[in-house]
Amino acid sequence: MRKILLPLIVAVFLSCETKTIEVENTGGMIYSGQNEGGTFEFGSNESTKIAVDLVLAYAEGNFDLMNEMSADTVMFFEPSVGKPIPVVRDPNYTFLKEIQSPYDSIQRFIWNAIPMKAVGADYETVTVSFRENRYYKTGEVEKLRVVDRIFIRDGKFFRVNQWKGIVD
Repeated sequence: MRKILLPLIVAVFLSCETKTIEVENTGGMIYSGQNEGGTFEFGSNESTKIAVDLVLAYAEGNFDLMNEMSADTVMFFEPSVGKPIPVVRDPNYTFLKEIQSPYDSIQRFIWNAIPMKAVGADYETVTVSFRENRYYKTGEVEKLRVVDRIFIRDGKFFRVNQWKGIVD
């Protein structure tokens, strides 16, 4: 029985083929800008961590960490202003303290963070979606849905595009 079973098992293993399946690792389409016509690939977990840490550091008022992670100048696109605001890294946190001055505290609850990189680009973007509760010094509470697209190059963020919606 062993004499028959052993050659049968060897024959089965030798007849198995290794199949190679190619998986598309890029997708989407870039419709304008320097990478027009290009596609995207997933970005890194490192950039995702930087973006999430940034979003939470702002809510916690951890301006030291924000300065540590920022490029020398950050372009901030806040929806109510309508134009980009260049923010220069500042050891006194003047801009950050000013925009947080109406609030007693801010809570953020992150839903997801998706890192993307345009094929051939030297930076990544991380889209972070979250809910935010702003507690004003006046006692008012504002609840928002927020999407930040954070641009990261060489481990530093250099641009933040933000979109907001009111939560009922």
